[in-house]
Order: sequence, then C-alpha cells, then structure tokens
Amino acid sequence: MTRLFEFEDLPGFPPLLRRMQVEFIGWLVERFAVYRPLVPHVRNALQHCGAREVTDLGSGNGGPIHYLAGQPELASVDFLLTDRFPTPAGTDSDRVRWYAAPVDALAPDPPGTGPLSMFNAFHHFTSAQQAQLVRLHGRRGLLIHEVLQPNAVVFLKILFTTTLGQVLLTPFVRPFRWSRLLFTYLLPINLITVPWDGLVSVIRVDGPRTLLERVRQAAPKGCVVLGGVAGSWWAPVTWVHCLPAKNG
Repeated sequence: MTRLFEFEDLPGFPPLLRRMQVEFIGWLVERFAVYRPLVPHVRNALQHCGAREVTDLGSGNGGPIHYLAGQPELASVDFLLTDRFPTPAGTDSDRVRWYAAPVDALAPDPPGTGPLSMFNAFHHFTSAQQAQLVRLHGRRGLLIHEVLQPNAVVFLKILFTTTLGQVLLTPFVRPFRWSRLLFTYLLPINLITVPWDGLVSVIRVDGPRTLLERVRQAAPKGCVVLGGVAGSWWAPVTWVHCLPAKNG
C-alpha cells in the first residue's frame, strides 16, 4: 500500500514553509505544556542510563526540548538538538544547543552523548525504519514520545487545531513573522500543508500498545523497554523508552 507523504519530510519542501510549520507546532506544545507529564519519565530514564546529556533527533524547531530544559527536575541536563533539516531557533544556551550539520536519525552514531530522544518524530519512519532505529540506538537509550494516537477524536482535534486554530492563533505564534501572516491569510498555503501533515501523522502513528510491542520486538538483547501514556485526556502523550542494561 502506498504510504502517504508529509510535506516536511520532502527534501524539496521550501525551507521557509517548513520553518513556519515546525515553529507553529513547537509553539503549541510549549504554550500548552503538552510534554510536562513526561518530565518524571525522562528523568528516570536519565538516572537509569547514568547520563546528564540528551541528543534529540528530529528536533523541528526544538520546542519540546526548550520546554523540558526549563523544568526544575531537568535543570542539570544538557540537550543537543539535531534534525535532517536543521531549523535553529536562535535560542542556544549553555544547556541547549543546535548541531549545525544535518543529522540522519538512521545513521549508526549520532553526535553527542547520553540517550537519544524523539518527540513526535518516530511516526515519520516506516515500520522497518523504526525497527532499525531501535536496533541501532537501543543500547545507547532511545526515548520515544508521540503526542498523537490513531483515532477519530485525535483526528478531529488535529483538524480543528491546524485549520480554525491556526487562523485564530497565528498572530500570537512566536517568533512573529510577517511571512506567517502572508502564507496563512493572503496566500493560505499554511492552511493546506500544516493540516495535511497533521492529519497524515494521525494516520501514520501507532497506538500505545502497538508502539510498545514494536519496540520490544526490535530491542537489542538485554535492553529494558518501558512505556505508557502520560498526561490528561485532552493531550495524552505516548512514551516508550528502550534503555540499556544497567550493567552495560
């Protein structure tokens, strides 16, 4: 069966449109603290790995990481942001910095140290690629988080958020861009590309049980796989962590 594409995955997708899309999504998850319930799970994973640094794969504009870095429970953790199409937000700090070169998540040795995290990025890969990611990175630690689930309620929620929600919220999205107003209201390309990618993501993503089982099947021998759903009913986040054996 043909796999539906997402615009932001296409190498030819204009960088300006990709930037506006990832900034909109990143602003939403920061503004509404969608990933707040993950903080104790991320902290526990780092304690398990004995690590104080995380390399994030598929970072978008880095919204989730910038939010987590501001939480007191993770105040001693450093974060390295990476992406196949880097979109630095110009907000590097002592603890959050961008890796400037493109990074392929399927490469065997991503930069940085400590476990690797993915926030709403795992579903961009095929089932075979997902298994490859777990096999490649499980022994280093792979922290997978998805804000979507494949059901009608989430589909309608994303449809509303990326259409009417985008129309209402665009003037408040930061960083402010005149181009965002142009491509939302006058030449409404964002009202095509952002809803399309959001709804395709809902179709692509696995439910919590399926995702947990897929990671367990692909996990390297000896790795510990934990997972569940965190957060409130209106924004549940699926998390699955493949962690190295404590004895290395």
